[in-house]
Order: sequence, then structure tokens, then C-alpha cells
Amino acid sequence: MECVSCGLDVDQERAEFLVESGRQVSCIHCSNELPKVCFMDYSHKTAPSLVVVGANPESIRLATRAFKRKR
Repeated sequence: MECVSCGLDVDQERAEFLVESGRQVSCIHCSNELPKVCFMDYSHKTAPSLVVVGANPESIRLATRAFKRKR
């Protein structure tokens, strides 16, 4: 498949993922998706869970503060 913005070929696996998730097929260079910040929550002693915070700077600040305070 081709990128909708620049017309370059997109990897098969990336194209399948984008189509299945209902997004436009775009290459990595034309993508407008921001990276997400994640923390491990150790509320249970045997298995931590992943907490996705997102890209909002205030949410990242609060999550970092809470994460450091717990440890």
C-alpha cells in the first residue's frame, strides 16, 4: 500500500495495523501521531500493570510525580 500523503510504499505489517485500527495508511515520516508515555504500576506484588499516560505535558508531570513518590 502507499502513503496517503507522500505516495511512498508502506510496510505490509504497518499498513495492516493501520487499516485494522481504522486509521489512514501513512508512512512513519508523514505520521502525525505523538509518542505516548507509559509507567509500570506495581500495586500488586507479583505482576505490574502498564499505565499509558499519553502526550499531555501536565498528565506526564503528574504521573511522574506519583510514580516517584510511590517508590
